[in-house]
Amino acid sequence: MANTQFSDTIHVLVYIAYFKGKKITSQEMASSLETSPSLIRKIMANLKRSHLLAPTHGPTQLALAREPAAITLRDIYATLPGQAPLLNVDAHTSQKCPIGKTVPKVLGHYYDEIQAAAEAKMAKITLQDLLNDVTLMQRLAAE
Repeated sequence: MANTQFSDTIHVLVYIAYFKGKKITSQEMASSLETSPSLIRKIMANLKRSHLLAPTHGPTQLALAREPAAITLRDIYATLPGQAPLLNVDAHTSQKCPIGKTVPKVLGHYYDEIQAAAEAKMAKITLQDLLNDVTLMQRLAAE
């Protein structure tokens, strides 16, 4: 099963940016993600610890710590607890087989390159970019 922690965290931040200035509950965000309010509260606690969410005055007064244009996907990715690489090599292979012995090392090298390229691309995409796309798609859907 795929880990959706990154996309869920992005979803929460886009939601907060989209509804800026309005009262937002964890139940409302949970409904948007079709998950539990407790998961939303865990995500928000992590975002506060990582300084992407501003300290709040009450549970429904949510605000980003920086402007959406100053928050990149790389910033968000870096906040994930136990941040794992995007791709993982199965290192449990036969050391008696020439393929089993070498493929994990070979793949590890390429996966490191893929990780670096993905993170470089993430650093160029901002929360504002995502918010702009959401707003545009909302407008197009209304037409």
